[in-house]
Amino acid sequence: MNTLLGVCLTICLLTIAGYVWGKYSLGTVAACSMALYLITGCISAKDALGNLSNSNVVMVLSMFVVSAGFGKTQFVKMIGKTVNMLANGSITKIMFGFIAASVLAATLTGSAAAAFCIMAPIVTVSCGELKISPSKVTFCVGLTCIAACGIIPVGGSLAMFAELNGYITANEYEQFQLAITDLWKGRCLSLAAVMLYCIFLGHRFSPERPVTALGSSEELNAKNAARKALPPFQEKCGYLVFFLVTIALIFNSQLNAVLVAVGLPSWASWQIVFFGALITVLTGVLSSKEAYQAVPWDLGFLIAGSLCMGSALANTGGGELIGNMIAGVAGKLGNPYLIGAVFYLVPFILTQIMQNRTVMAIFQPIAILACKSMGVSCVGPVLLVASACCTAFMTPMATACVPMIMDIGGYNLKSLLKQSLLPAVILSIVNILWIMTVYPF
Repeated sequence: MNTLLGVCLTICLLTIAGYVWGKYSLGTVAACSMALYLITGCISAKDALGNLSNSNVVMVLSMFVVSAGFGKTQFVKMIGKTVNMLANGSITKIMFGFIAASVLAATLTGSAAAAFCIMAPIVTVSCGELKISPSKVTFCVGLTCIAACGIIPVGGSLAMFAELNGYITANEYEQFQLAITDLWKGRCLSLAAVMLYCIFLGHRFSPERPVTALGSSEELNAKNAARKALPPFQEKCGYLVFFLVTIALIFNSQLNAVLVAVGLPSWASWQIVFFGALITVLTGVLSSKEAYQAVPWDLGFLIAGSLCMGSALANTGGGELIGNMIAGVAGKLGNPYLIGAVFYLVPFILTQIMQNRTVMAIFQPIAILACKSMGVSCVGPVLLVASACCTAFMTPMATACVPMIMDIGGYNLKSLLKQSLLPAVILSIVNILWIMTVYPF
């Protein structure tokens, strides 16, 4: 192990300890972590600035402005009352509606963060109408948004299908290419398990009340309840902007195809949400002061700091070191389920502190080359690595969606881990047993 890698791993442990300690806010700990990586040379200044201005950071913070504008309208109150009426006091019916909507949003947008941005204002306002705490339902909604991405063969799943086949082709093992339905076939049982868990069981492990101060749910609902109705023009603009942003996120690929066809530049998700936030202020739905107050700046530093941790591990060779060790262990195991467990559990654990795309880039070639050396099909291990990398939800470093879940639900790291352990075990067992049975070596 080189010196810089040792320094990087030490900072990682200190960062995690800072999150657990709780003396300082998560954003403060993340900012200190980022500074240490920069000072010690684990990341460059370009890495640090790039992560601060990362598209996920911009999209998430901008969406809070759009959501705050939407939250001022009477439309969200109508949604909350409708949910209340349909549920008739049943938490199971409430969760069924939330989970079904989350699966749809994640499938169509192909992004957990975008899906949760869509669901968050609906969930918080509905909770206000139902007189229940957002802390009871937010984790399950966020977990579903994360777990549902890249499964149903539309939208983001098609991009994932192409990416995985790209890894196989690059490693010259084309005889085991994935079919377009393999992501669904391999991961449908895990999606069903997550949905059933979240509808019937997950809320029982969620705290009755927020563990930390809520940045944007109950406080926002209380303010909204005290506000007067918006003037007609601003009222219409509030929900028009939200729904146009939502539709543009869902049909982003189709929108870009049309724009490119007519000679115009394509729009990334962050651009759509950023301009939505800008229009929310320009039309007077929110004042500049209200927009500023709606942005959870601490959350932005948390996401950027988490991205810096992933960059530091990648730059210092931490991921490759672990990957090579795993390849050696897998080669010595005779049982296909044990080999599958290695290729699922290690990426699953590592992706809790590194960007999932980085972990995917490290472990997919390792899984493919290990299978190639054994002369067996790589489809099962490829799907296991993809499932592990796309289902990170146990720490605020896992994905941009998790800090949002913590902010909306009022969770600290301890309460997040408490809610995460059982679904992590369920997903691990289901994925390993199902994928290695359906796609044997």
